[in-house]
Amino acid sequence: MRKNFIMRKILFAFTSLLLFAVSAFAHEYWLEPEKFALAPNEKTAVRLYVGDALKDKEEKPFQTSKTTMFDIFSANKTLNLKTSLTDGATPIYNFSADKAGNYLLAMERNWSYIKLEPDKFEDYLREDGMEYIIGEREKLDERKKEGRERYSRFIKSLLQVGDKPDNVYKKRLNLKLEIMPLENPYAKKVGEKLKFQVLFDGKPLADRAVFANNRNGENVTTQKMTTDKTGKITVNLDKSGLWLVRLVNMRKCKQDCGEADWESFWAAFTFGI
Repeated sequence: MRKNFIMRKILFAFTSLLLFAVSAFAHEYWLEPEKFALAPNEKTAVRLYVGDALKDKEEKPFQTSKTTMFDIFSANKTLNLKTSLTDGATPIYNFSADKAGNYLLAMERNWSYIKLEPDKFEDYLREDGMEYIIGEREKLDERKKEGRERYSRFIKSLLQVGDKPDNVYKKRLNLKLEIMPLENPYAKKVGEKLKFQVLFDGKPLADRAVFANNRNGENVTTQKMTTDKTGKITVNLDKSGLWLVRLVNMRKCKQDCGEADWESFWAAFTFGI
């Protein structure tokens, strides 16, 4: 009996350690409807997930205190969802619409803070394509200093109701960091390409790593691109399923930083093919 008890404790400790390791590196947030393409008046749950590039995902509830903005945009109106949702709600939203067209969900989450040991901070910077910050830390003689960071998130998801095309997909929301499709994803087929532009403070953001993840069944693949001088990238839509286009932009924090030395801005855009 005692032997079994000890084995259970070891297994529990190992499982807890594994879950901690997953959560430590699971840092993408995205909105994921159960269906991206719907008929008029059809309903679908929209969930907010945190995970590692569409893997190891954990559902997050609606958090009033962390949500600066949560709106849905259509051709004729904008609806403020934050005022109608209950704190702690899961799924985060239940969507339906009676008119055909694009529907754009957009969420902004306010500052969170994190501290990482120097090696772990550098690993994270490399993983998310921010080698430019490693270079800046080296110039400042800070590579042996812990990474003290604050971060905010700008999350979008595009749904299609019916077959009617419109231009809601390219609506500019003036988010701090914004991923803008330059073509309607729902006019595309597998094997075609889709262009995006990345804006920071309303201006094209050049020379930044952008990742496009696809999940088709249990299979997840990743494309990595770099924005050109006009902030543009092209994604190869080589598979059907869920697509997540994402990036992080980091800079030295200079004002109202609290304990943070760096501030990062995370953007995500999901759609289905």
